[in-house]
Amino acid sequence: MRYVPIFGLIPAVSLASAWVKEENALFISTTFNRYRARDYYDKGGDRRPIGCTFEKEELRVYGEYGLGRRTTLTFKLPYDWLSCGGDKTSGFVDFEVGFIRQMRKGKNYSFSLYGNAIVPTGYSITDSPRLGYGRPALEGGLLYGVSGRLGFLDSGLGYRHYFGYPSSQIRTYATDGINIFKNIQFLTTLDLQMGLGDGKRKQVGQNVLLEPDYKLAQTYVRLRLMFENLSFVATYQYVLWGKNTGVGRGVDFSVWWSF
Repeated sequence: MRYVPIFGLIPAVSLASAWVKEENALFISTTFNRYRARDYYDKGGDRRPIGCTFEKEELRVYGEYGLGRRTTLTFKLPYDWLSCGGDKTSGFVDFEVGFIRQMRKGKNYSFSLYGNAIVPTGYSITDSPRLGYGRPALEGGLLYGVSGRLGFLDSGLGYRHYFGYPSSQIRTYATDGINIFKNIQFLTTLDLQMGLGDGKRKQVGQNVLLEPDYKLAQTYVRLRLMFENLSFVATYQYVLWGKNTGVGRGVDFSVWWSF
């Protein structure tokens, strides 16, 4: 039986799945993530100690709603707890709202466009560790997916522009899903984020995930247990390479509902 993924969320990645929801269908995901880094990649890609252990815990809600046969509305709202040494910060991070517009669909593939707006939630940009850039942004790009009896391949390529000092970014991902058993699926994701070096540069303090101009390659490995319209997902995050970013590891646990 051909399998089409019901989800659009790749943890920590703002790109979405190439498949749209059915009209009036609703998908909700709640995720708890924990990330830790003791080292960072400097601007030359060399590994150096941070000087403290940077830790991030995040509770994230993501949703999709089928608006018509070809359009899906999306949103994402995270709440973070950050610490580095004795410094701690917590609060809502940037709110994201967007859409996926399916342009072409075949028997086993989907090609779509997507767009997102990133809106700061009012946190202080003087906090350390800092929750976010405190600058709005727009993102858009292309999504393509193909599915079959054994699983699916989903991919995306996008561009994000901040209205302020952070560098604009090229962001891309590819996810491979393999059906192991009827209700068990194994997924791997390769995520690339490349800062373009434009815009004014400003120091953001101890948050190694927020350097204004960074480059990052990371992978996610996840196991999904499927029960009717409910899924339980466990994920391991591993940073492969970077510049101006943390050398971190992460785990998260998600519950996905499809209505």
